[in-house]
Amino acid sequence: MLVKDAAKQAAQKTLAEHWDFEFPVDPVAIAQAKGLEVRFAELKDKVSGAIVAKAGKTPVILVEARENYGRQMFTTAHELGHYAERENAGDHEYSFVESRGRKYDLHEFYADEFAGNLLMPEADFRSKYKQMKSVNMVAAYFAVTPPAVKKRAERLGL
Repeated sequence: MLVKDAAKQAAQKTLAEHWDFEFPVDPVAIAQAKGLEVRFAELKDKVSGAIVAKAGKTPVILVEARENYGRQMFTTAHELGHYAERENAGDHEYSFVESRGRKYDLHEFYADEFAGNLLMPEADFRSKYKQMKSVNMVAAYFAVTPPAVKKRAERLGL
């Protein structure tokens, strides 16, 4: 299975288990429902988020408190994507720190695909993107940033 398909499948499973079918999707509530702690704090420069999991401890998602709400929600969903990938692999001791400009590898791609599918499910995204015809309006509807909408549209070939 391709990485993008695995990430989409994991996001769909997460939505089926933890989403009330109202928009915007709340990744903080989903993370908490999955037993993770989410903390908003001032992180190091160029760090948007991190997830830390240690044996016997509750996994913690850290999100940069100074960023805008849409970015915070995408970061939370992205870190939740790292959690989903590791859980599916049976790996419970890991940590990821999301830094801007950091090397983009398959783990980052998976987490981005998971976040896009979680916050902007494909069928709903296609419909709203076609209907609204404004990146800013679509971003507001899904509570993400305009760059996240542009990337989602690009990856879906819209």
